[in-house]
Amino acid sequence: MARPKRVTLKQVAEHAQVSPMTVSNFVNGRFNLMTPEMRQKVEHSVKELNYRRNHGAHMLRTSKLWSIGIIVVDASDHYLSDGYTTQIIAGISNTLNDGGFSAILQGVKPDAFDTSAMLRNVQTDGLCVLLSGSDAQRAHQFNLIREFQQPTVLFLEAPDTPSDQICAVMQDDYAAARALTRRVLRRQPRSVLIMTAGENEWAAVNLRVAGMRDEIARTGSVERLDLVPSGNGRQRDVVAALNVHTAQHGYPDAIMCINDEIALGALKALQQAGVDVPGQTCVTGFNAFGLHEIAAQTVTTMQSPAYEMGCVGARELLQALDNGSFAQNSITLPAELIEGDTT
Repeated sequence: MARPKRVTLKQVAEHAQVSPMTVSNFVNGRFNLMTPEMRQKVEHSVKELNYRRNHGAHMLRTSKLWSIGIIVVDASDHYLSDGYTTQIIAGISNTLNDGGFSAILQGVKPDAFDTSAMLRNVQTDGLCVLLSGSDAQRAHQFNLIREFQQPTVLFLEAPDTPSDQICAVMQDDYAAARALTRRVLRRQPRSVLIMTAGENEWAAVNLRVAGMRDEIARTGSVERLDLVPSGNGRQRDVVAALNVHTAQHGYPDAIMCINDEIALGALKALQQAGVDVPGQTCVTGFNAFGLHEIAAQTVTTMQSPAYEMGCVGARELLQALDNGSFAQNSITLPAELIEGDTT
């Protein structure tokens, strides 16, 4: 049986009554070069004729693979359960799809970054990377990326050494933490407890803690400031860590958590102990990916622009692929205070 002939770009153009260049713009994601009506006409014809781009010929003409690698460096096997990570990945993948690119996702442990198949087998046009690990591990990861010489967007932190092949996209965690702390300090607490998730292997978390500490130090009104790790941040670990601390030091006037998951655990422990929130102890979270709204009390938190970070990073990467380098080395987005019932 004869194989059915492949529908050509010219046939799609004739069907949609547009120029072949317009169809080319559509299939390559250059939607800014056409009107919404024109895009709709071409999209209808592409579906009607079941048009599929000849990727082999396209790659020969452009030398592009039309794929972007996403590497998530995380000690957890369940890295996609983290709301921050999934929001960034969603923004990246949706933007890449609009630009005609596919995404290849890989998770890797901080101490195994050297073995990443994405780095060993160059099958992508560029990379989006979420670094984590100790300071030394993250520095090593960055050095490998720099040696890789492929356009790369780093999320959550900026490298010490700028490169025209690397762009960092971050949220302003330090400023956001200071703004959240100012909200807490309006209650004039004498004791503040900062709860983290065990070892701080994310630069963003370190910046949040630094922002909280610095704002508290600036006012000089807090008599006692404690930092308590809560294992892996699960509710039972948070409850256990908070119970151990309060058994020795009593309940603080304020508990500031580096994410909303920990804040929910703190609320659970306080509820079990009969502590009035926010009357006796106020509680704050961070990120606002929806968890802050599932408890009986809506948590006061900071709205992270993680999804927008993914979109911005992907757009910068696609532009760098067209231009040969990034137009800017770093982009920082602000976070927004979300008032809840816990302050």
